[in-house]
Amino acid sequence: MNRDEAAGGSYAAPAAVAQNWLDWNTAASVGEQPDKKSAELATRISATPGRVADGLARAETRLALHNPVLVTRDAELVQIHAEAGRFFQARLAGSWVPDYLASRGLATALLPTSPWKIGYAPASWTALTGHLRQLGHCDAALLRSGLVVNGKNGQLRDHFHDRLMIPLRAEDGIAIAFIGRRHPSAGDDHGPKYLNSPDTEMFTKGRVLAGLAEGRRALHAGAQPVLVEGPIDAMAVSISAPGQFTGVSPCGTALTSEQVTALARTVSLPDRGLRVALDADRAGRKAAIRTYARLAPVTTHLIAVTLPDGHDPAEILQQDGRRALRDALTDQVRPLADLVVDARLEEWAHGQELRFAEQQMGALRAAAKVIAAMPADQVGPQASRLSALYVTRYGWHHEEVTREIIDAIEHHYQPGVQSSTLPPSPAAAVAHATAPPRQRASSDMTEIACHPSARMERKQSMGRG
Repeated sequence: MNRDEAAGGSYAAPAAVAQNWLDWNTAASVGEQPDKKSAELATRISATPGRVADGLARAETRLALHNPVLVTRDAELVQIHAEAGRFFQARLAGSWVPDYLASRGLATALLPTSPWKIGYAPASWTALTGHLRQLGHCDAALLRSGLVVNGKNGQLRDHFHDRLMIPLRAEDGIAIAFIGRRHPSAGDDHGPKYLNSPDTEMFTKGRVLAGLAEGRRALHAGAQPVLVEGPIDAMAVSISAPGQFTGVSPCGTALTSEQVTALARTVSLPDRGLRVALDADRAGRKAAIRTYARLAPVTTHLIAVTLPDGHDPAEILQQDGRRALRDALTDQVRPLADLVVDARLEEWAHGQELRFAEQQMGALRAAAKVIAAMPADQVGPQASRLSALYVTRYGWHHEEVTREIIDAIEHHYQPGVQSSTLPPSPAAAVAHATAPPRQRASSDMTEIACHPSARMERKQSMGRG
């Protein structure tokens, strides 16, 4: 018995899943009948109860969808953070923060009705420390809060200095930490652009999403969450499309299972889905791919917002206004799964065309392996897209692409069989392709098992290299 059967599932797929698989398999070959192998495979790739359970366990959201948050916090630390928040807000007037936010199109974040409660940490090393001491808090409690740290001279000093201050809140809205943005003209010698509170007994950075508590009301009313890189981007999204989109940010960290858990408790991810509007640079694309791996077991409604190169949501708002950002979030989109598959192809292309047959084969197999691991209802669309690319751009036959993807899926789902290791370079792909073909049990697999190097030679003889 394999692990899916042991978990109460089987390989029997719903008819819709099988039909989806067959549809893409025949879409590029009008008039052709679906082959026997595709029909058999279509019944083996459904999201069985065992696989669904495994996926939810990996994302650690299974219990989060049903259980309330049970939190016990130190009352004095909660009070210290509340008093610090009021202290920062009281020092906002006369600082550089209001003009900075206005210049970025974010002035509404300062309105009394705004949920963000922006403040300012003065350009003094002991302003907050002295204030909290006057309120009666002992030094030990101040150090435990993370808002006060030991200075080089052995004296206590403020953790935040001359910064725009944004509270970081737990799901219930309680401020448990802060993130500070340095002065826009300050350089790296003044510390990182964004400085978080250190981890404390009340706060762990990887468990909090900035903007989630602030956007709770909008999310409950139907807004779709949009994952962005930083809290300023989260504010930009929420301000540009109130009621339609709500920005949330992991504050510079990779999205964690705990953050997915927090989001899942606030909004039904399978129904509402998520948009990903991370920066358009290489780091942003890598983060988007990691986000897909984290969220794919939870929801298939994952949309990538294709921002212009070098721009983040806050920059679009600043340069082009609210409507431009709202339009980008609405219209400049594509499935996040596209980004994941294309990234694997790009590892072989390096920004150029896949000129040689061995490059094309290596890229195809790498992409097929990614597709094979996707949720069942995304396998079809991605396989169809990959097939269309290879048919139109490189002159492959649809059936040849299909067979490579089928092979990857078989390896992925076959109990006890490890997926073949993909070579790291086109040169290694040639050696891999000339290895003896894997034997098939039935005669109807003969063509599928056609030696990979023979297929390469056939393409090269037809001038496809």
